[in-house]
Amino acid sequence: MSENSIPDVEQAINKLTSFHDGDAGVLDGSACGERAIPALRALLFERDPSGLFQSRRRAVEALAKLKAHAVVIDYLETERAANDPVERLGDDAVINAAAQALAEVRDERIFQLLMRLAQRRSLTGVIRALGAFRRPEALPLLIDALEDDASRQQAKAALTTIGRAARPALIAAVKLRLPSSEQESESSLRRRRSALAVLQEIGISQRMWPELRGLIEDPDAKISVLACGLCLMGAPAMEHRNAVHRLLHLIPNVDWMLRDEIEDCLKRSDTTREIIRDHIRKMTGRDIRRSRTGEL
Repeated sequence: MSENSIPDVEQAINKLTSFHDGDAGVLDGSACGERAIPALRALLFERDPSGLFQSRRRAVEALAKLKAHAVVIDYLETERAANDPVERLGDDAVINAAAQALAEVRDERIFQLLMRLAQRRSLTGVIRALGAFRRPEALPLLIDALEDDASRQQAKAALTTIGRAARPALIAAVKLRLPSSEQESESSLRRRRSALAVLQEIGISQRMWPELRGLIEDPDAKISVLACGLCLMGAPAMEHRNAVHRLLHLIPNVDWMLRDEIEDCLKRSDTTREIIRDHIRKMTGRDIRRSRTGEL
């Protein structure tokens, strides 16, 4: 590239902050090379009470293209405490972009930084970046993120990617009812349901099943269905009967979405067919007896 064709830094920044040419500004900013880093840094660190974040997120993209990781790390390490919720939402969007920009840089300092950020709040970009390291030290934070509506999918994807190494922590998570077994919170239920769903993706060994057996009778129908599904996938065949009977018992009392999941579970094991036929015969006989005695 000739000297005359190198974009001017000020023009590149103006383009980067414009509504229409912002994406082109990212390319121009990175094309300026190291000359653009001070201006990009200044833009990244600007406060914006309006909550607009697009320009700062583009600054992150340009800095990442320039491999100016130190600037992005510095931004994430800088404490910011916006009291206004609108400004805070904009800051969160930039933090997410900055965390994801560092996700491919396998550096211990970055991993520890992401761990600290995740301890504060389960932001989607932070959880996704943390999961990209596939480090067992992150398992507690990834499991905690299962309780958060915004970051749950990123946490589930990260845990699934970690795979078998995550199974002990996931099993512990599905057995933990908070604040108590008698009065479990909605966030605790969300965590346990999600952890079971991840275990279904990863799979379990037969020796792990006894730790999960009691969940078949869990009072939460969703958890019970997921546990039955795990039984039909990973438990010894002799235990399938209890899971099938539990699923058949749940069918009349759940919504159509969970009913579809139950049907999918029942299709997973060849042993279910005879059990279902017996169940239908018993139910049919019971209905006939009721009709004869005038109960219907």
